[in-house]
Amino acid sequence: MPQLIETLRTEPDGSIPLLALHMRRLRASAEVLGYVCPVCDIGGALKRCAQSLPGEIHRLRLLLWRTGLYTIEASPLPPQPAKLLAALSATLLDADEPYLRHKTTRRPLYAPAGDWLARHPDIFDVLFFNQRGELCEGSRSNVYLRLNDGNWYTPPVSSGLLPGVQRSALLESGAVQERVLNRQDLDTAQAIRLSNALRGWIDVSLASARFEYTP
Repeated sequence: MPQLIETLRTEPDGSIPLLALHMRRLRASAEVLGYVCPVCDIGGALKRCAQSLPGEIHRLRLLLWRTGLYTIEASPLPPQPAKLLAALSATLLDADEPYLRHKTTRRPLYAPAGDWLARHPDIFDVLFFNQRGELCEGSRSNVYLRLNDGNWYTPPVSSGLLPGVQRSALLESGAVQERVLNRQDLDTAQAIRLSNALRGWIDVSLASARFEYTP
């Protein structure tokens, strides 16, 4: 069985801004997939780890095994580049794949995308469409389009994506709405943003490079 993952940002004061949303998602995935999940123990361990770190921004990586065993790793978060690019994938996602809805070490398509991104350091993420032509997500982020009505939209989970914690915060605040998005929406969007728990909600431009993977 794969491990469940949560990747969290810590602030210089030792706080973890989205901790409650991370724990909510972890508990939900554990219930669906049948994992033991000692949420209180994990939350306390994450707080203690964050508070023990030097006064700078860090990345915490939590791995949870099905038995309830977990590990936490910490590393400094590198500065964000001034300009961020996103490439499109020529390889499609299967919107009906259930593991897309859970953050796990099972990454049959996103792991190769990560390897490709390592060879293209000027590109922040790869954006995927599903077999129905719907925009889904990036390999490490959720995606948002500002359409001609001036509102920000993000694809629904039914398109085949991970409900990110930063995405949840944006939806709950009313900053964005869910809507099925397609290639035409992407091509005519006024602006594109990505989000994840480490980098927040960030503007990107489309790169000319394309990612393609054949298993």
